[in-house]
Amino acid sequence: MKKKLLALLLLACMVIPFGACNQDQTSQSGSGENLTKVTVSEFRGIDWASTYVAEQLGYFEEEGLDVELVIYKDGPIAFQGMHAGDSDFCLLSIEPVMTAYDEGMESKLLLTNTNARPYGFATKPEITSIADLKGKTIFAGMPGSAPYSFVLSMLKTAGLSENDVSFINMEYNAAVIALGEGTIDGAFIDIYNKDTLLAAMPDANILVDATDPETHKEMFGSEVCQTAIVTCTKAFAEENPETVQKFVNAHVKALKWINEHTSEEVAELLLPMFEGMTQEELASKFETVKGTFSETGEITPEGYAPVEEFCLEQGLIENEIPYEDIVATQFMNTALGK
Repeated sequence: MKKKLLALLLLACMVIPFGACNQDQTSQSGSGENLTKVTVSEFRGIDWASTYVAEQLGYFEEEGLDVELVIYKDGPIAFQGMHAGDSDFCLLSIEPVMTAYDEGMESKLLLTNTNARPYGFATKPEITSIADLKGKTIFAGMPGSAPYSFVLSMLKTAGLSENDVSFINMEYNAAVIALGEGTIDGAFIDIYNKDTLLAAMPDANILVDATDPETHKEMFGSEVCQTAIVTCTKAFAEENPETVQKFVNAHVKALKWINEHTSEEVAELLLPMFEGMTQEELASKFETVKGTFSETGEITPEGYAPVEEFCLEQGLIENEIPYEDIVATQFMNTALGK
């Protein structure tokens, strides 16, 4: 298994040839202040809005950081890039982090953006139940990703397994188009893309909507599930605690700003980060998930437990991972003045 992880890391380096980070690298702000250069690997999604707000409002610079955002195809690849030394921090869902931790690749969870998982699954109109997906072609994201695990969990509720369907590999946005054109039978969607799908395919069936509290509880065992996280390697946290603290501080400021402003104001600020989208579209998408956003970014034992249980049930991890071993609470406690 460790050889497999090493191969994945090497593949990530070959596919996305960014230079390794140098933690001593500095740059200068407009005022002449020396800034610490850090790189963040991500795959651009509304669920990680706090990072984009911190960048747009200059919170990183206020903390003495010069942040570079590097976009990857999917969360697991972005995560592999971080462990390969291409970045210092990573934005992704929690499942790949826990899977790697269970296999000896240790990271630290720094903060969460959301307190619930805004996932969904849409199908052709003639498919009216999860059981109807047997023998069908569907999109579920990259194997090992959080969407993929979500879809496997969904199939399990109907007594199906990954062997009962055919998976197709494509970009997330392309999957929405493919479903609208009828070339696939079902697709994972971030629920904030529901209106985009329905505009292209008015008769699409939203088979699962995890923003419904009862559905969320059925899928994850709780109405609270903190999964849209920011992470770094254990080694980086131990060797660069001041940089990590500054990074967390900026996010706490950003989450406070998000919770004090409307979706329209958030969209106006973040529009440059989402090319090809109108401000109205971005505001509508953000409004769909705004209620799930954390006020502080704090990962709590109550928010962590359902994720751990989900990973154990899905076979993503073989052993329990104690909250205190993987969640770096000291940085959030300092940022919140605890």
